[in-house]
Amino acid sequence: MTDAAHILEPVRRIAAERPIWIWGAGNQGRGIGSVLRKQGIELSGFVDQAAERLASQVMGLPVRLPAAVLDAAPPQPRPFVIIASWFFEAEIADRLQAAGFVESEDFIGYARLKPVDYSVDIVGVCNLKCLACPRASRAPGPGKQGLMPLATFRAVLDKILTESPFVGNLQLYQWGEPVLHPQLPEIIEYARERGVLCAISSNLNADADYARIVAARPEWLRISASGWGDDYEIAHTRGHWPRFIAHLREVARLRRALHPSMKIELYYHLYRHSLGEGLERFRELCEELGLELRPIPAYLISLDDVLGYCEGRSLPEPARQAAERLVVSLDDGLAAAYQQRHLACDVLRCVNINWDTSVSQCMLYYDSADNSVAPNYLDVSLEQIQARRHRAELCRRCSRFGLHRYCASYAQMAPNSGVSAP
Repeated sequence: MTDAAHILEPVRRIAAERPIWIWGAGNQGRGIGSVLRKQGIELSGFVDQAAERLASQVMGLPVRLPAAVLDAAPPQPRPFVIIASWFFEAEIADRLQAAGFVESEDFIGYARLKPVDYSVDIVGVCNLKCLACPRASRAPGPGKQGLMPLATFRAVLDKILTESPFVGNLQLYQWGEPVLHPQLPEIIEYARERGVLCAISSNLNADADYARIVAARPEWLRISASGWGDDYEIAHTRGHWPRFIAHLREVARLRRALHPSMKIELYYHLYRHSLGEGLERFRELCEELGLELRPIPAYLISLDDVLGYCEGRSLPEPARQAAERLVVSLDDGLAAAYQQRHLACDVLRCVNINWDTSVSQCMLYYDSADNSVAPNYLDVSLEQIQARRHRAELCRRCSRFGLHRYCASYAQMAPNSGVSAP
């Protein structure tokens, strides 16, 4: 019996006597909620630091600010909290403990209930060459182009659920553009049949069949942007503003008509050129269309180039151009990450399966060299994959500079994150 299975029975008993809230109304929270519901465990709702800008209900349950659980006082029974956040688990645990909550008695962390997450990059191509993305400076190499067939995806998901039965959500992207996959609706539908909610991310520049995609009921759609009008195309290189804005309005309309509970997050990259009026125009548009706006300081990704920079190599030209436009400079971002180098690597909890079923050492690295632990996910056990990942040389080089906290550090600088910038 897994540790998660050991935890589930106490949670079931607690649910009979106390309200259970999930802290985190995003993709992870919805996935945990889906799994607990399948187990017959009733939930009271979600709490989230950003509740005021989120939908008032998720999965038919209310979304409240953290005060809903932190300020609960007798005669109300103390709520039991399940933390469902990748980057902010430690900070949320600190807030709960400061309010008198005791770990295991009053709350449990995401990592204990669900020690492994999965990302399945079903598409190995992208239609843009965004400045901060490794695709901007690299010709597609072996293993970087192609689509995962539907039959293969089914086999991959079946294996995931056999080895990790508490997986309730799946990310269907990493470096590829998922709407380019003609069978994306069938992939989402199969995952739904298996009780797994899907998250996709898109630049909305492809002329895809968005009606079929939305009708398949993805749980969560992230849309990236980085400027209004002509400014949009600076960092979203090869993007086309009129096409993007038309697709954005179309997707918002389709959600209202076909799948109103789908979360749509506009992930707005803050560059020097995308602040001010551009941000305000998007704020107004998101309010008009009912989308959630999430501004976040832009940063260079993947970590191949960032690690190279730390080790004394020059940045590729597109990455150098992106670095000049960052609101939080690369050096400041690295300094913030280095301050957190003593903390664990959250990314080691996520197994990234590429479109050709190869398994990456780390989802934040793009290049194949030194970043592959298995040529075929279907032929290797989860235990073998994780054992190989935890002794990889790449991790030693990365953690030396605190890069395992690089993305989390930038996320913590985001407005509305509830965490102060370093």
